Amino acid sequence: MQLAVNELKVRAKKLLKQLREGQTPDWLSRSKHVQNEPWQLKHCQGLLARRLGFKDWHHARQVLSGTQLSEAGDDFGSFWYENACGSLVNLWFAHYQEAAEALASHPTFCLYPYKNQFVVAAPLYAEIIGLPAVDSPEWQKLSQNLLQGYGSEAWDKLALVRLERKLA
Repeated sequence: MQLAVNELKVRAKKLLKQLREGQTPDWLSRSKHVQNEPWQLKHCQGLLARRLGFKDWHHARQVLSGTQLSEAGDDFGSFWYENACGSLVNLWFAHYQEAAEALASHPTFCLYPYKNQFVVAAPLYAEIIGLPAVDSPEWQKLSQNLLQGYGSEAWDKLALVRLERKLA
């Protein structure tokens, strides 16, 4: 149940190898990150975590592991969000209970965590962030609610798909 965490670790090791060989990915060369010391794995883990919408490596590992966060007010980062989704008419909530009620009245929508808030959005949102269609087995196992299914095998599979899309 650590698909996303394991993939992130592999990607960090690959990035470290690239950087040590003098190859800087385009997304990194455009950043303002300046490295005055030899590259280490922890640097690469932090860079990728921030690119995924987390504060740091510890935050990414905590969220993606599916075991550390358990309360509806926890910070999930912006992992489940893309700027392109801002043009959609999404329902935003500060409290999970309100978001869950809205989801119940919109059967084709899905619930996503965003930092300490919640988004209930139409199926196009999932498409934009690179997730399978709402009628996929993973979404159905989660009852279309990423918070309700947090830490489950289906959640881990969707997190892996999201991670791969976001780092592509």
